[in-house]
Amino acid sequence: MSSGWAGPAWGEPSSANQAPIPLRALSWAGEASYRAEGGVSDDFLVLAAAVSGVSHRLGGRRCEDSFGWAHPTRGRLALVIADGVSTAGRGGEGADLAVQAACRYLARPQENWGEMECLAAVHAASQDVMSAGGAAAAELSTTIVVALVVAAAGRARATVARAGDSTAFTLAPGGAWREVFGPHGSDLLGGDAANGNGERGAEAGEGVDDDVKPALALVLPLSSRDQSLEVTTVELADEAALVLLSDGVADPLRDGPNTVAPALAGAVLAAGRGELSPLALARAADFSRRGAHDDRTVLVAWPRGGH
Repeated sequence: MSSGWAGPAWGEPSSANQAPIPLRALSWAGEASYRAEGGVSDDFLVLAAAVSGVSHRLGGRRCEDSFGWAHPTRGRLALVIADGVSTAGRGGEGADLAVQAACRYLARPQENWGEMECLAAVHAASQDVMSAGGAAAAELSTTIVVALVVAAAGRARATVARAGDSTAFTLAPGGAWREVFGPHGSDLLGGDAANGNGERGAEAGEGVDDDVKPALALVLPLSSRDQSLEVTTVELADEAALVLLSDGVADPLRDGPNTVAPALAGAVLAAGRGELSPLALARAADFSRRGAHDDRTVLVAWPRGGH
């Protein structure tokens, strides 16, 4: 019996997606397996979706990714995603705490909007996770990405910090992806940059399962000298989007330059044109692909004309 709930197949479909989703014995909205949100202002368009990976759904577990944003004033937008570490035990809770703490910090008035504020938001998240966990803070381990976008005088720039293996890309209007962090920072995927050399990794049945992810991120105070903390700044070209991704989407994107990359680009670009709702973006994020069973989060923003 097929569940009929899975999104599109991008590459070789996952056989696990064919099984019906078991009814969880206890569930409520705060632990939903499917989440979608979005909104439009004079200066930004934002859409977000998070879905449980098939491995978590079949195991009766919640989505352990989280997302959020803050729009404190015109021309400034903060984007935050977190991916709880499954092996930590309470990673989903940690992800929620980290996102909420970072967003609360960035919703306050800030004199500047750049690297120092980005790093301070990561620290605020780290402190909340450690305070909530106490001696057992490692059980709340999570990755985090914080992006601060400033749009003014017809230009847009983003400062992005991360701890762990969640990441950020820019997406050009033509469908080309560029990862903002190394070692993939110079790689262009999809659109006119597709290399035509076939698929890698997950197309051959390989995939990075959430259960083997190292316990990265917010269990110790972070500093700008911490090797696990990266920060970079990127200029956003006209009509380009900034897209934050958990590794449940980023890994298949890298491994599927001729399947996942163009298909996801098409969905995101359609959303940017107002043709795709947050719910439709969630369905796209719930793609079926062999070896890709992790939770998935997509948080995307476009600076709008007139900024």
